[in-house]
Amino acid sequence: MRPYMRFHGATVVRSTAVAGRVACPEPALSRRAAGFLIARSPTVAVVYVGLAFAAVTGASARDAFPTQASAGTPPGWAPTRSITGDYWVRTAGAVVEDLRITDGSLMIDAANVTVRRVEIRGGRIENRPGSRCNNGLVIEDTTITRSARQTRDSDQPVIGVGGYTARNVKIDNVPEGFRVGGGSDGGCGPVTIENTYVRIVPPDVCHDWHGDGIQGYDGPSLTIRNVALKLVETRDCGGTAPFFYPNRQGNESVDIDRLLVDGGGYAFRLGMPGAVRNLKIVDNSWGYGPIDVKCTAVTIWRAEIVTLDTDGQPVDLRTQPCNTEEGG
Repeated sequence: MRPYMRFHGATVVRSTAVAGRVACPEPALSRRAAGFLIARSPTVAVVYVGLAFAAVTGASARDAFPTQASAGTPPGWAPTRSITGDYWVRTAGAVVEDLRITDGSLMIDAANVTVRRVEIRGGRIENRPGSRCNNGLVIEDTTITRSARQTRDSDQPVIGVGGYTARNVKIDNVPEGFRVGGGSDGGCGPVTIENTYVRIVPPDVCHDWHGDGIQGYDGPSLTIRNVALKLVETRDCGGTAPFFYPNRQGNESVDIDRLLVDGGGYAFRLGMPGAVRNLKIVDNSWGYGPIDVKCTAVTIWRAEIVTLDTDGQPVDLRTQPCNTEEGG
């Protein structure tokens, strides 16, 4: 018998069952399955779960958008070290892991640093503390949230500035999310954000807030894969947009596949060239309209207006055409 393997996140599930012994009718759609892989085709995996068999199609758990419960540091995680105040990294290629920072920031002053399983309460991750970007930063399985300290509308983005990859990151309950910048004045390289959840909320002190989930300003090329962005506003404190990568601000280009946006004046604002696939916009979550896009600059466009099910996953309602031309 030959062992088979299935990857789900960081978990490897093994079986010594022989592929092909299980026959299964048209598979039922399931977002979550765990067990032993019995058979696989290009579109269907048959999984033994408890005493029953389940089939997982292309819309399975591996395709689900991240949520507040699923993203960030792993379940049951605990730090091996906790500090208050800033933590500086000045060694190229360093790995920072299993660290909790309270009321301080992780300052990256070296290239090719990996940040893994880190929790920051009341701070940020910054890879341009000087005049130049420290490119090659990788951030994985990390959570950034507020502390007991008061938040303000002048708070900086909690991850920036450029030349980084963020995987399975949760940004929650803070006034600013990702900054994509430093392309021309800081030597910052491209940015990739994937399998990440962001929830931006109004600051405690709100006079002139411009909060975003992801904002480009002098932004290098940006790649997004399977990301959920939510912008919460109140009547007296409004932000900008879950996604804001405008024209006339030095930004470069985008490559987007699977982006869920919820809230904002316009939920999705794009003024630069690129491809947009599988954009999901939560119905009536916006103040002015679902999109503000320079559509003549977009090479591929596939978007839907959706509602959310009880698991926070989108259910398509209707197609959203690319029918605007500003993108500012």
